[in-house]
Amino acid sequence: MEEMKLNFCWGTSQEVSKLDDKSIPSLCLVCEDGELPGVKTSLSLPIEKITGQVKRGERIVALKGEDSQAEFCLLGGITPPDLTAPRKQQAKDIFVEIENVLKELGFSFDDVVRTWFYVDEVCQWYGDFNAARSEFFETRGVFDHFLPASTGIGVANIEGAALIAGLIAMRPKVDGAKAEIVESPLQEPAMAYRSSFSRAAEIITATKASRLYISGTASIAPHSHDVAHIGDIKAQIEQTMKAVLAILESRSYNWENVSRAIVYLKKSEYKIAWQEWLEENALPKNFAIETVCDVCRDEWLFEIEVDATRSKS
Repeated sequence: MEEMKLNFCWGTSQEVSKLDDKSIPSLCLVCEDGELPGVKTSLSLPIEKITGQVKRGERIVALKGEDSQAEFCLLGGITPPDLTAPRKQQAKDIFVEIENVLKELGFSFDDVVRTWFYVDEVCQWYGDFNAARSEFFETRGVFDHFLPASTGIGVANIEGAALIAGLIAMRPKVDGAKAEIVESPLQEPAMAYRSSFSRAAEIITATKASRLYISGTASIAPHSHDVAHIGDIKAQIEQTMKAVLAILESRSYNWENVSRAIVYLKKSEYKIAWQEWLEENALPKNFAIETVCDVCRDEWLFEIEVDATRSKS
């Protein structure tokens, strides 16, 4: 069985600018050694065979694979065609490029389950990015079909693009294989404040393990879209992790089912509070990859995304 995996380049604009281009990978798809650093880090799907790929230049930006249940598509390292365009135009263009790559492999945006957008200087123009995403979703009917889970985080890239993207898409081959939107028991739907993503999405198959993808989640006051615990990193971590656990438990998952997690910290010193939370909750120190980068609102100090896998009972 083959695996399709993603390899990422992390860092703020300042951090990336200090690195030699050869010392870190570009955000791209790889087939063999693309594991993220850490332990619970594999962003992969159980693929029985890989059936297609798309290149942009020398880089593989998409892989298509399948098993008995479904066809899958992984995209990574997607950049806007014109890196000199204004940021808002790059945001519009990247969705068209995503659509074009999907079409080359026989998929459409209707098949997209989970997306990642790494947005340089995200706090300066997250509103413009969201507007571009919503405009694309409106024109393609995404709101009427399937609103993907997503992460939008402040990470630069060595290509110098305003943003860079990746995603998972799935097309069922048999009855019983499907993707479902999963909402958060403790949070308002993101669409309540016109942010175009679902809190989580689950891939369900008829005979194999189900996979839950929880979007980038931060400290939100219960049943609202207001930032909770402004300035208090410990309280923000606690609030966020309660929301994540509620989503897990709503679909019969728990911490034991987590297969991959990434923590986004506003400042490196917040790692102490995060590690304390893990110890207090009897979770391993390497539960998540720890990164330092901008979260999309200035008041948020902490964000986490989580994948979980559960075997069919």
